[in-house]
Amino acid sequence: MNYLLPCRQSLYFCLVAVTAAILGSCYSFTGASVPQHWKSIALPLFEDESSYGQPALREKITNVLIEKFQRDNTIAISDRAAASVEMKGTITSVEADQPLAVSQGTQAARLQIILRASVTLYDNTLKKQAWNKTFSATGDYAPSGGLSEREAGLQKAIEKLTDDVLLETVSAW
Repeated sequence: MNYLLPCRQSLYFCLVAVTAAILGSCYSFTGASVPQHWKSIALPLFEDESSYGQPALREKITNVLIEKFQRDNTIAISDRAAASVEMKGTITSVEADQPLAVSQGTQAARLQIILRASVTLYDNTLKKQAWNKTFSATGDYAPSGGLSEREAGLQKAIEKLTDDVLLETVSAW
C-alpha cells in the first residue's frame, strides 16, 4: 500500500503543473491601454543638454522614437496643433568609455556608454502633465573598434531608451 503514496503525490503535482500551464497560457498582458482620448501624439525634436558633442544625437533619438510609435500604432503621430498628447524630451547626459569588463591587467575588455534623458508627457486634452520621468540606458562595445564601436554602443543605448519611453507611454495605464 505504501507504493501508492509516491504515485499519488506525483500525479497531484503533474495535475497542478498542467493546470498552471493552461491558466498561464490563457492570461493576456495586453489589457493595459492608453486613455481613450489619446488619439495622436506630437514628438518634437529632443533637446540636448548632454555636452556630448554629437549634434545629430537629438535627431537620432527623436527619429528612432517616431519609428517605434509608428510601428506600435497605438497612438498616431501628429503635429503639435492637432495632437492629444505631446512628448518633450531632453538628453541630460551621455557618458562614454565606461569600463564594463576588465581583462588581464588594467585593460578594459568591454566599454559601455550610458545615455540619460528626461521625458515629459503632457495631455493636451486634459491640460495636465501625464508623467515626467528620467530614463537611462546603456550600450556596450569593444574598445578596440574605435569610434565606430562607440557609435554602435550608442545606437544600442538609443534603442533601449526609446523602447522604455514607448512602453511607459502605451502600457503604463
